Amino acid sequence: MTETKQYNKQSFIKIFNSIAKHKHRYQVFSDFVTMSAIAVHNGLNKSETLENEYMEIVGKCSKEEATKLANLFTNLVILLDLGNTNNGQFFTPPEISLMLAQLSYGDKLKNLDTPFITLSEPACGAGGMVLAFAKIMIENKHNPIEKLWVQCIDVDRIAGLMCYLQLSLWHIPAEVIIGNTLSMEFREVFYTPAHYLGNWTAKLKFREQNNAINLS
Repeated sequence: MTETKQYNKQSFIKIFNSIAKHKHRYQVFSDFVTMSAIAVHNGLNKSETLENEYMEIVGKCSKEEATKLANLFTNLVILLDLGNTNNGQFFTPPEISLMLAQLSYGDKLKNLDTPFITLSEPACGAGGMVLAFAKIMIENKHNPIEKLWVQCIDVDRIAGLMCYLQLSLWHIPAEVIIGNTLSMEFREVFYTPAHYLGNWTAKLKFREQNNAINLS
C-alpha cells in the first residue's frame, strides 16, 4: 500500500532537518528559498539566468536532496493555503505586524473609495508587514488580489526572495526588488504571478496617466 504523504509544520521541519544533517542549516534554507522563488518566477516569465542558477543549485545536491527540497516547496504551498483558510498557520505575520497594520490602516480600509491602493515596503524582510496589511484588508471585505498592489524592497536577497515567495503564494500582486532603498541601487526585480495575471502593469500605467491629466 502506498504511504500517504502528510503536509504540515512537523513534516516540513522533519524534511528540512533530514537535509540539514549533511549541510549547514542556513545553506539548506537559502537553497530552498532560492529554488522555490525561481520555480515560481520562471513558471510565468522564464529567465535563463535564473534557470542556470537553479540548475547550479540542483547540481550540488544529491538526487535525494533535490527531491526533498522540492517536497519542502510542496509542503509550503499547502501550509500557506491552510493558513489562508484558517485551518492552520505557518509563516503567520507576527502579532505586532497585525497590530501596526490595524492601527495605521484599519479605519481607512473601512471606507475604501478607490479602485485599488498601492503599498510600498522599503525594507520588506520576509514580507510580514505586507501579509498583515493583506489580512486587515480581508477583514474589511476587500480582496487583495483585486484591490492591492505592493512594491517591496530589501537589500538581502534571501529575505527578498522569501518575501516574493510568500506574496506569490498568497496571490498578492507585487514587485519585489533586491537592492538598497537608500542608495537606489537595485540588482534584481521579481513580479509575482498575481501581478501578471491581474494585468497590473496596465492598471498602474492607466492610473498614472489619469493622475497626470488631473494635475494638468
